[in-house]
Parts: sequence; structure tokens; C-alpha cells
Amino acid sequence: MTEPDDAAASSAQRNRDQPGASAFAWGVWALSLVIALAYVGRYGADVPRYDDYAVVPQLCGKAPVTLGWLWSQHSEHRIPLARLVLLGVFGGTGADPRPVMGLIVGLLAAAAAALLVAAGRAPGGRTYADAFLPLTMLGLGHHPNLLWAIQITYVAPVALLCAMTALLVGRGQRPSIGRAAGVGACLALLPLCNAGGLLLIPAPTFWLLATAWSEWKRGDRRRAAGIAACAAPAGLLAVFYLVGYASPSHHAAPGGLVAGLRTTFQFLATGFGPAGIVLWPWSGVAAGLATLGATAVLLASWFREAGRSRIGGLIAALASAGLLALATGWGRSGEGAEAGLQPRYATLAAPALGIAYLAFAYGGGRLLRTLAPMVLFATSCVLIWPNAEDALQVGRRDAEQAAAFDRERASGVPIFRLVRRHVPFLYPSQPPFHDLLTTLGEAGVGEFKRLAPDPAFRERPVELRPGDVRLARWEDGAIVATGPDPWVRFDLPEPVRVAGVRIRYDHRNDDGSPARFKLAWRGAGGYNAPETQYGDWNLPTGDDLVTTVWIDEPVAWIRLQPDNRPCRFRIRELTLLIEP
Repeated sequence: MTEPDDAAASSAQRNRDQPGASAFAWGVWALSLVIALAYVGRYGADVPRYDDYAVVPQLCGKAPVTLGWLWSQHSEHRIPLARLVLLGVFGGTGADPRPVMGLIVGLLAAAAAALLVAAGRAPGGRTYADAFLPLTMLGLGHHPNLLWAIQITYVAPVALLCAMTALLVGRGQRPSIGRAAGVGACLALLPLCNAGGLLLIPAPTFWLLATAWSEWKRGDRRRAAGIAACAAPAGLLAVFYLVGYASPSHHAAPGGLVAGLRTTFQFLATGFGPAGIVLWPWSGVAAGLATLGATAVLLASWFREAGRSRIGGLIAALASAGLLALATGWGRSGEGAEAGLQPRYATLAAPALGIAYLAFAYGGGRLLRTLAPMVLFATSCVLIWPNAEDALQVGRRDAEQAAAFDRERASGVPIFRLVRRHVPFLYPSQPPFHDLLTTLGEAGVGEFKRLAPDPAFRERPVELRPGDVRLARWEDGAIVATGPDPWVRFDLPEPVRVAGVRIRYDHRNDDGSPARFKLAWRGAGGYNAPETQYGDWNLPTGDDLVTTVWIDEPVAWIRLQPDNRPCRFRIRELTLLIEP
């Protein structure tokens, strides 16, 4: 039941609302939700993509569903929640990812709603500018994550952070046990999402413990103990998350302080959507001013106000978003000058802007409380069309390619040809995608039961006598690379239509990392004919391994790049697979 002072405060706050502002803000939220659902319904592919296939062995009964597997690392992440969602949905829909896309939209809608609720409690009341929150959290700027089921790993922690923010700025200067329990529940779910979720835990945990200490000093020790206990599950899970954790080797080492700061501001710029990438570096300046200005406003408000629970909660929420930005910036700073400008980061970066909006609404003076939110709202309005235009372009392209896959799958196109035509759209590399499609077909999962198996290929060995060697030595069947991007060319006696090339090999390099492999070929027409390439930047290293590159074209010669750095690559067999 609402306490009398809270009810009076709520009534007074409603009297400060701009006329019609609540209906306008929630109307924008509802319209944004309808547009996002319509976008997913129109352009969402009915076939998994990339990391969506990570649950296929368990889905098809080739591997068991165990706690060890659920908790195991996926790159640098532990994603048990996403794995359970994908398994449950794929098992009921025949590996159709579109229901998960709908769930992603629902989570973003919940995140936007939570921030809208929080904005309605601001001292200045509800304003028209509050529509910035659904435009930022639910707009089509999130389209890279709307059309990809596995990205629920990105969206779930964002929804939890926004829910926590609404709880952290709840009514009353003394948080109830219920509010604290809500914050604790959100915190406990974060380690089940991904590594980014882990970064969102420390600041709200500190808020819970500081609140518990304040209650302890008031003499209410039972209340203090209850609030402090709410932080325990997340803390235990965070410690457990780090047990046996191994940093992935495929990420570049951090690039240093300057590169880290640049990548951090790039990350924040993506909060404006794809338009933020186009407008870099100005978008980075704007995002930086918003978040740093919000931090200054909150700190100033903390020192001048007696009641600090809400401001402390906003500081904790903004600190969580800031820690995620800094960690991403540092971790990706070694991967190039534009490493932070990844479209998929839009969803992770958007809460920083949303919480900054709340910071100005709660902590700003009379002028700043009005001006800063209106500037953010106006900016989001200007970016609606460029973000929507990018979303429509990408959506049409993806829908066309997914429809082509569906047509070919239904018409009996063999698996090898599907792989050749739809890598890298559906999966980054050919050999594992071929295995995954074969597994889905053999298990009779959904529409994959229509997959036609490969024919029995004729095999023709290629004589291991190079026609040319560059930046390498040829030593008794082995390519000894001496420089970057070495290659060896093998000429065929005459052009022949080839389904694929099977390579049995040994590979070694200095650090034992996967080979950055590339195969190029050219058909009839001499050296002026167009060249086709296929690259696999994660070709396994080791002894007596096999990889197959599907070509489905006439071939006159084959050029093999074993790695893009010094290495030793021994070719045991090089075999042409020819369709009968």
C-alpha cells in the first residue's frame, strides 16, 4: 500500500506534468513497439544465422544438454540464459528464430517502459521530451540486434539494467525491502546473460550495501540485513563466473590509453544507432558530453541535497553503463581505428543515453532540467529517418537472401551448393555450416527435413607441383611461409567444373592460433578472367586435419594462402570433388 507522503508526492508531481505529455510519451512508446514488431515480422529470417547454430548439436540430440554445457564459455561469454531460450524456441518451432526476435522486441519495449516510468517521477514531472526514451531504446536503430536471435544475449542485460534503474529511483527516500529485492533479482540474472552483464553488477551492488549501512546506522538492523542479503546471489554468481574462465585468444591485445578512450567514445556514439556511426566523430562528442555532463549533474546534486537515495541510484545506474562502455572500449581498442563503431553495439550503448536523460531530469537545475532533455529528444527525432532508412535497406537485403535459401532448400538444392551460395550470410565459414545443415537435415528439424543430401562426388587428386610460389618456400609438399600473405598456385591440366576442393593438411605457426586461410580460383579464360576467393580466418591448426572449400564453378587453377603470417603448412592431399 502506498504511504501517505508518497501519495501526496505523486499527486503533486502529476500537477507538474506538461498537459498531454504522458499520453504523448506513451503513444510514442506504443507506436515504436508496433513498428519494431512489424519490422521483425516483415524482414525476420526463418532460418538461424551465425551463433544461432551453437545449440544445434543439443537440439538434434548429438550432444547432451548439461549444466556444464550451459555454463561453458561461448567466446568470452557465458550465455546459459540465451542457450535455454534458443533451445526451447527452436525445439518448438523447427529452428525458426523469429519468435526469439519477437522476444527481443518485447525486452526492448520493457526497457523503454521502465525508463519512462522513472522519468515520470522526476521533480519536474512528465514532459514531451520523455519520448526520447522509447525513440532511443525501441527505435529501428537497434535493427542489427532485432533480426538476430542470439542477440538476446545483448538485449537481456540492457532490459535488466533499465529495470534496475526504475527501481533505483523509486518513490521514497528509504528504499523498501521489495525494491531492494527487485534490484537483487535483476543483479542475479545478469551473470546468466553474458560478460557484459557481469560489468553491470558492481555499482548497484554498492548502492544496496550503502543503503543497508544507512539503515544500520538508523538502528533498523533487520531491514539493513535484508537489503544487504539482496546483493548476495549476484556476488556469488559473479565469483563463480570467473572460476575456470579463460580469455579468448582471437581478440587483439588492448591498444593503449588513447585507443581505449577513442573506442569508448565510438561505442557511446552507437547509442544513436547507425546514424551515430555515420556521424562519427561528432556523434562521439555528443554522446560524451551527454554522459559526462550527466555525471557532473548527479555529483553536484548529491553534494547539495539531503535526500540522496534516488540520486545515488542514478549514479549507480550511470556508473554501470559507463563501466560497460569503458570495458568495451579497452577490450576492443586493439582491433582497429574504428573498432568501437559496430552497429550491434547500439543496444548496449543506448542505456547510457537514457540514464543520462534521467540524470538531467532529476539532478539538473530549472534551466538544465528543461534544456538538456529537449536537446536529446530533438536529436533523436532528427535521427529517426536515417536509422529507419538503414534498417529498411538491411532488412530488405536479409529477407531476400533468406527467401532465396528457403526456395533452394524446398526445391532440392544439395547441401554443398546451399553452403556455397549462403556463406557468409548464414554462417561465417563453409565446413562447419555444411556439418550443421547435415545434422539438421538428418534430424528432420522443421523445414530442414527438406534438405537434399550431397551427391556421391568423383574425386580427382591434384598433382602437388606448384605453378608459382610467393613469399614462401615449397619444401617437399610443405609451404614454408616467410612473409605476410604467402601463397602457392596449382595449375590444372585443363579447366574442369569443380563442386569443391578437399585439403588434408598440417598447420603450425608461432603462437598456435588458427590460420587465416584463403583459397582463390579462376575458371577458363586465362589470367584476365575474374578471380573468386573464399576466406576462413579461423582454420584449425594442428596435424592431419581436413577442410573442404565448396566452389561449384569451373576451375583452371587454385591459389592457396595458408596463413597471413609466417607458418608451415604441409599439404597431404589436394583433391577435386566433381559432381557426377
